[in-house]
Amino acid sequence: ACCCAGMSWPRFILCLLLSIAHASAAKSAPPSSRSDRSVAARHLLSGAAAGAISNTVVAPLDILRLNLIVSQDKRGALRMARDIYARGGLRAFWHGNAADVIRTVPASAVRFYSFAVYKAALLGAVPAATASLLSGGFAGMSAMAVCFPLETVRTRMATLGAAEGVRLVEYTRKLVQSEGAAALYRGLTPSLISVMPYFAVRFGAYDIMQRCYAGLPPDDERRRLLGTLSPAATFGMLAGMAASSLTFPFELVRRRAMVGPSEANPLAAMVRIAREEGVRRGLYK
Repeated sequence: ACCCAGMSWPRFILCLLLSIAHASAAKSAPPSSRSDRSVAARHLLSGAAAGAISNTVVAPLDILRLNLIVSQDKRGALRMARDIYARGGLRAFWHGNAADVIRTVPASAVRFYSFAVYKAALLGAVPAATASLLSGGFAGMSAMAVCFPLETVRTRMATLGAAEGVRLVEYTRKLVQSEGAAALYRGLTPSLISVMPYFAVRFGAYDIMQRCYAGLPPDDERRRLLGTLSPAATFGMLAGMAASSLTFPFELVRRRAMVGPSEANPLAAMVRIAREEGVRRGLYK
């Protein structure tokens, strides 16, 4: 149930596309001139569009991933896919996709601009590499806090809501009526704690690779090789793989917190899951 060292292919594709769109945020302070703002807006819109398209295309795989993550039994991917289909047919594999697509634009905007703001504030106070890591983590936390209700609804529709066959607005209304508005923020604390290392590694690794590449001499063999592969795509891929692989247990814990009771401390939750379900079949399910 786990591929590429704990990394899900849907998340990998999305990381690659959005990391490319976020490249300019790793280079400068927030845009000040009209041309800077125009370039930033184009990057933002292209990243949001790429995210929306990739989310929709790989939604069935992401639905399968989320259901495998939140389940605590030993069902494999094929059996889980059959169970999802039995609950809602083919449409069940796109449950919650509308919330995910709607979330993409504001989440990308918050991450894109807050990363530049945080980095501009931290540069000079801490080393450049540390500023990149911290800025990436804080940007991820900011986007998570702003868009968390959509994140919760998307996760619950993809798992608990798959059998109900309802649309986004109707599902959200039923959720608030039955469990209160607080249900939209269930798992916020562990999610904020969990998202920090993911975006710190993702943004930080991307920025560090960009700066190392910029410092290579023009005749360096590594620069010529990366030039043929597209540096932005290569760095985005590697940063996404590193972030997802290193922080997959955090992703598992925060998703489970959204759909049911869980420890407020994600580290305690990881210890319990490793003890009850094992490391490979539990934390890297």
